[in-house]
Amino acid sequence: MPYNQSLSVSFPGLILILLDISSSMGAPFGGKLGGIKSVECAKAVNRVLRELGIRCTATDDAGNSYVKNRCEISILAYGSTVTNAFGGNLKSKKFVTMEELIENCIEIETVKVKVSDGAGSLIEVDDEFPVWVKPVASGSTAMGEAFEQAYDLISEWVVQHPESFPPIVMNITDGEPNDMALAKRNALKLMNVGTNDGATLIFNIHISSGRAAQVILPSDVSQLPNGDANAQFLFEISSTLPEIMLAQAKSEGYDVKYGARGFAYNADAETMISILNIGSKDRGQVEYAV
Repeated sequence: MPYNQSLSVSFPGLILILLDISSSMGAPFGGKLGGIKSVECAKAVNRVLRELGIRCTATDDAGNSYVKNRCEISILAYGSTVTNAFGGNLKSKKFVTMEELIENCIEIETVKVKVSDGAGSLIEVDDEFPVWVKPVASGSTAMGEAFEQAYDLISEWVVQHPESFPPIVMNITDGEPNDMALAKRNALKLMNVGTNDGATLIFNIHISSGRAAQVILPSDVSQLPNGDANAQFLFEISSTLPEIMLAQAKSEGYDVKYGARGFAYNADAETMISILNIGSKDRGQVEYAV
């Protein structure tokens, strides 16, 4: 049965993030998070990358942390053109290992977070937060071209990793491509590329200006906000969850049904990453270099 391969150093996976940086992403985000779409999306991507780094970091018997390169990352940003969204030392790399990711954030921000004080209350503490992606909102929306470049990257990667879990594409957008027919055609073409373990999976995270409630992993278009053509389009180009991810989604507390698709409306990217079983649940301390 496909989609059974575990992610490991021997058989790493690939997560390819497509990030909409068009001018419409400078508009307010209508979901519960509030704020500007591009800012919230950049925060979400950085949180996802940080979480992936933590999940791929383990601790040895002596208490020393080390990175297991179970996963590789690519990020394409698309506005009027499509570019590598990484900066600094990672700008020229097609595929970034977890070790390279951890060692090459562009800066570290100090943010306030609330944690338990152990006595039932929350206290505010400083937390160091690595940054790989900065918010941008400019130009048109070359989503179709982004899916085409994703196809080229993934076609190259699967030749090198034929036995790995198939690539996962996470497209974060407000759903307004320059050419919807082109975007749909290239997305469906991308779904036909894969490894011996299955076809590429496409997840779409729709950051809308509307104030409709979140919709997570719907199985039918009727669950989407009425009249939102962009949401319907993104639902149509989202992969149906394989059984292993359907089970994982249920274990994470999501009310999902058979036929659920990798689509989220007005939800943050961490919601999607929570159902992606990228391997070990190991946790460890990790330092990010600037």
